[in-house]
Amino acid sequence: MLQTLFVIPHWLFEGPLLIAWLIIGALVLVYLYAKNGNSNDTWSFLPVFGIVALMIHFVLPMLEVEGIDPSNPEQFTKLGLAIRGYGLFLLTAITAGVVLVLSRAKTVGLTTDQILGLGFWMMVTGIAGARIFYVVQKSDDFFGDGFSLATLQNVLDMTKGGLVVYGSLIGGMVAGVTFLKLNKLPLARTADLIAPGMVIGLAIGRLGCLMNGCCFGGVCDAPLPSVTFPAGSAPYMKQLSEGELLGVTAKLSTNESAYPLVAEAIAPNSIAAELGLQAGDEFAVVIDPPFESYLRFQKEQGAGALKGMELLGFIHSKRLGEISFPATKLPARSLNTHPTQIYSAINAGLLCLVLWFYWTVRKFDGEVFGLMLILYSIGRFLMELIRQDELGQFGTQLTISQWVSVCMVLLGAAIFVYVRTAGTRSSQAPVLGT
Repeated sequence: MLQTLFVIPHWLFEGPLLIAWLIIGALVLVYLYAKNGNSNDTWSFLPVFGIVALMIHFVLPMLEVEGIDPSNPEQFTKLGLAIRGYGLFLLTAITAGVVLVLSRAKTVGLTTDQILGLGFWMMVTGIAGARIFYVVQKSDDFFGDGFSLATLQNVLDMTKGGLVVYGSLIGGMVAGVTFLKLNKLPLARTADLIAPGMVIGLAIGRLGCLMNGCCFGGVCDAPLPSVTFPAGSAPYMKQLSEGELLGVTAKLSTNESAYPLVAEAIAPNSIAAELGLQAGDEFAVVIDPPFESYLRFQKEQGAGALKGMELLGFIHSKRLGEISFPATKLPARSLNTHPTQIYSAINAGLLCLVLWFYWTVRKFDGEVFGLMLILYSIGRFLMELIRQDELGQFGTQLTISQWVSVCMVLLGAAIFVYVRTAGTRSSQAPVLGT
């Protein structure tokens, strides 16, 4: 896991970056005037120049990350703009997908400009759809305290992940259909063309999830491949909030109370055992933002970075009341977890190969896209069995992603059956590897 590659320091946004852009913009404007004179080609640069300047001055500071001030551990400070590993892999995923699609575009009579235009609108709408899906799914986290400017900022801040694949797929499909219809381009044939590009992008994007620590699996007790995550990461905090890092095996309480967990077993010599927690106790682990930030800072700066500071976490127990434990007693890394991000990347990579070669034997336009929906959704449904970042929905154990997977399998099967019975027979005779 490498969530942050580097941080552009805060002081840059207090003037130097904006001044540098103003100088660059002025030089570009002088160059354009010397080349094109007093023309639209020259002055069309001004809107771009202005938008970038406004983003540097107003938008980028809003996206800065905060953390504990090393010189004053009791205060938070703006650290700067974090450049995330997740974002780097997302950019790589989009690029790889477009390149793969372009390699076959001529076989269906599409130009590079058409593919780039389609890719742009699918990318923008797909990212928007992925974020909307995530925000709706986590609505209590975003809107639990009402709506404010800070809420809007959190909704728009995607620097730490928070994108759902199915939201991206739905948004991209809507944009793709709209673009193809407006430009009178072949719908089913183009869908077949872009399907492998979509899943290769997904394969690379899942590696970004590993860098970010999201889309994680449950605790892996079996002798299978596993990964651990550092203190402060999402898997770590989930295991902490559910008592696993404290040595508690717990289940969700069926009673509506302030104690959502019921201890089933307590590991010997664990933190929970030292605190006196017993099997059958109803409890809740309370983690406030300073405590979580402390853990993240320890992860980034080293275990001894804040020697003089010791924040406490709390267990609220129905039997014991409020009991505390110091962060220094917690393990440096999470328990072993199933590497679902790696499994998902491998699954998507293999699916890309299947779709790439199925293209050469398809009989009707639309088959490849339908097959993608079916196979990906089956894999995603099964992957949810070992993931632990979503809860069951609609009174069942099925997560929202599993419900959507069922719908997508049905949609993919319907597309496949339709194109086989009433679709257009492929007029292409693709050559293997073209």
